[in-house]
Amino acid sequence: MWRLRNWPRAEIDRIELCMSKPPTIRDVARLSGVSTATVSRYFTGKTDAISPETIENVRNAAKVLGYTPSEIGRSLRLARSRVVVMLVPDATNPFTADVAASVEQALKEYGLSMVLANASENAEQQDRLLADAQGLRARAIVLQGAIDTPRLRDMASRQDNLIFVNRRPAPGIVAPYVGIDNFAAGFAVGKYFVDRGYENYVAIHGPRHYSGSTERLDGFLAGLGEMRPVLQFESPYTMEAGYRQGQLLLADRSRRYAVFCGNDMIAYGVYRAALEKDIRVPEDLVIFGFDDNRLNEWLAPWLSTVKVPAFEFGPAIAKLINAPIATNDQDRNVILPFTMMTRTSA
Repeated sequence: MWRLRNWPRAEIDRIELCMSKPPTIRDVARLSGVSTATVSRYFTGKTDAISPETIENVRNAAKVLGYTPSEIGRSLRLARSRVVVMLVPDATNPFTADVAASVEQALKEYGLSMVLANASENAEQQDRLLADAQGLRARAIVLQGAIDTPRLRDMASRQDNLIFVNRRPAPGIVAPYVGIDNFAAGFAVGKYFVDRGYENYVAIHGPRHYSGSTERLDGFLAGLGEMRPVLQFESPYTMEAGYRQGQLLLADRSRRYAVFCGNDMIAYGVYRAALEKDIRVPEDLVIFGFDDNRLNEWLAPWLSTVKVPAFEFGPAIAKLINAPIATNDQDRNVILPFTMMTRTSA
């Protein structure tokens, strides 16, 4: 018989009222009439050797006391917690947000929680967040757009729980990667431009020191062919930066440019600059983006772009986190498919 059932309601109320600090595992054990070891086995899921009556007693006692097991204590015992930390380069970017949402949803199926942190494309900020993730004893650290730093390299050499997303790990870092083949995607755009007979090629690409940016640009140039001249502009992955680059490029209205943008955000900025100068798309200007974030369906259904399957990242990353560690992390790379979405802008 459950011990609490024999207690007067007034006594139970007194216990709840007098609790001056959060209840402990000892409080649950005392109220349910079992040992702390039994309560611990219940909360860690090791219930095979516990009778159904005891399980019910412990569950009810925990409910009355408002007790939940300490994640900090659990992580200290198990060396890692049930928390996954995801670092993103720009929390305002719709594609980045969709990937993060996909990961969070997929982790729920494994009983894991996610903490999202915005590194803001800042190396020092990223390093501070990496230190915080270590303090949380994160089950895994997912870097969506990592910046190569000494601290990151040191962590990668000591830990096996880093996963790189969209940007491959820098040379010398061995860790799983989840993303598309950026070179192949850029190549497909370059070949498409040639096949369509476009001229006056322009690439407004992301920072060259990021692997994804370099791979997209190099693929685009290869798709065009080595002998074809290309105007190249390095740019942050923002609408504002795309707008500034668009204003500079479109100051010369004597040519019909064919512009490959490093992401859709840059493409939005270029399009805004074209609108302000009464330049028609695609009659006077060809624009091709990258990502195909979900805003396109509502706000930019005209934008031709490379579709990256944002909502396929989550299941792939969650599976990596919960799979046994492979002998070679390169064997754990997940290359997702991309699709050319040709609409009216190109």
